[in-house]
Amino acid sequence: MDVLKSDKKLYRVHGITLFHAHSAGKRGQSMIELALALPILVLLLMGMVEIVFAGRTYLALLYVATSSSRMGSQGSALYTDSEIYTYITQNLANEKYNGSALVDVMIVRADLAGGTTVQNYVVNKMKASSYNTSITQAVITNRLRTGDPSSRIVAIEILFNHRLMLNFPILSNFFPDPFIIRTYSIHLVQR
Repeated sequence: MDVLKSDKKLYRVHGITLFHAHSAGKRGQSMIELALALPILVLLLMGMVEIVFAGRTYLALLYVATSSSRMGSQGSALYTDSEIYTYITQNLANEKYNGSALVDVMIVRADLAGGTTVQNYVVNKMKASSYNTSITQAVITNRLRTGDPSSRIVAIEILFNHRLMLNFPILSNFFPDPFIIRTYSIHLVQR
């Protein structure tokens, strides 16, 4: 095999002159692969960013639900439902969340008799949405153990409309915009 000198690599095999187009074909193939893979990678990256934003919102709502149910369980200084609701909206504003995205706040109060029975179960929906609470009597009963003391509980459930941050039209095919994030926290009332 003889190599002919020129700008392009030419090979002579058995008296036939061949162009070596291997490097030019590789570049073209790489460009096509990149053109096919890049939109998928960008879509995955944008999806991950949206999931991170939703996770941050969930954690902020969980913090607010936990701190407000803890506040509502402070023994003799029982806070009213409207005071707890005001506390929640103020905390969401401190976290830079728009109060209009708040779908509902449900405050559940119940008495626990003998550690096995739920009595006086009351749900107060602060914004009167069409959603029902996920903190049912059955959920509370399943968390009880025989021998638990008689007590009262305060549970706070927050429903929040989370809007997509990147507003890229193709993402709405995978993520509904807005979608509801639901968190709750349950605390025993301290005596």
